[in-house]
Amino acid sequence: MYKLILFFISGLLIAQDNGLTSYQSGDFDNARKYYESILDERNEDAAAQFGLGTTAFQQQDFQSALKAFKKAMETDDNELKSKAYYNMANTLASLQKNDEALALYRKTLELNPDDHDAKHNYEILRYSQQQQQKQENQDQDKNKDKDKVKKKEQQEQENEQQGQEQENEQRGQEQEKEDQQQDLEQDDQEKQQDLENAQAILDALKKDEKVNQKRQMSRARSKQLEKDW
Repeated sequence: MYKLILFFISGLLIAQDNGLTSYQSGDFDNARKYYESILDERNEDAAAQFGLGTTAFQQQDFQSALKAFKKAMETDDNELKSKAYYNMANTLASLQKNDEALALYRKTLELNPDDHDAKHNYEILRYSQQQQQKQENQDQDKNKDKDKVKKKEQQEQENEQQGQEQENEQRGQEQEKEDQQQDLEQDDQEKQQDLENAQAILDALKKDEKVNQKRQMSRARSKQLEKDW
């Protein structure tokens, strides 16, 4: 997606650039060793820093690449500086640091407005960010909709549960009233039974009393007759 370039200006390195030769053949380890050997002697060599950063990038050593490109930017040569900005922007984009990468692509174009690769990468990254933001917004909207549906379902469940609880409570109250009514009826029956039993006992006592009275009257008559005789 992002095109990395290896760019040198004549005279900044020795005549035979063994690092460039190794890099172009895909031997990044030897290319890196070469540029490191140059920097051991000339640490301020911006072109060697640029070469080191480029080979480090290919080795996926992004932190070393960023450090080298940053030092390469200290050159007074705007052409080399713009290339350092460009490669550093590519490195930052690979690390998903898109805002910083876009800023450096703009720096590249300020120094070299005709850099088509920088324009291309800048537009791709900006479009990618826009699409990502759009997707994030859509995901947020979907999550909001899901939350609304979830809250609605939860509210419906709560209402249903509340309704069930109210129904159970009402049934409990009705059952309690029914039980109380049954208890009252049973009490009434027991009282009525007690009254009936008491009345029966009273009637029996009255009957016994009448019998006794008749017996006493009969005895009294018998005695009277005996006296008359």
